[in-house]
Amino acid sequence: MVGGQINVSRSALRFMEKHGIKDVTFRLKVMEASGCCLGIVKEIEPEYRAPKDASRYYYFRAGDRHVFVSREIKILGRLTLTTEGIWKMRRLALDGATIPL
Repeated sequence: MVGGQINVSRSALRFMEKHGIKDVTFRLKVMEASGCCLGIVKEIEPEYRAPKDASRYYYFRAGDRHVFVSREIKILGRLTLTTEGIWKMRRLALDGATIPL
């Protein structure tokens, strides 16, 4: 399923309300890992704004909020907006998606 509605956990809703977030973009961040044999590290990273070019993103609605997911991210099934991390390191996360191999 791509596009349409997205589930939102209570913790994600509270996080978005607390921080005034109306738009969130999940992009695939690719980094060169330093060290002996690590190579490339990939991570799904949230940005709390809409993308400049939305044509490279899937679009989902979460009530009055807008969620954009990079087409580079592999969607496994029904998506849920959640939170991850602790205290000041807390951020939005995307359940139901993974990084491509």
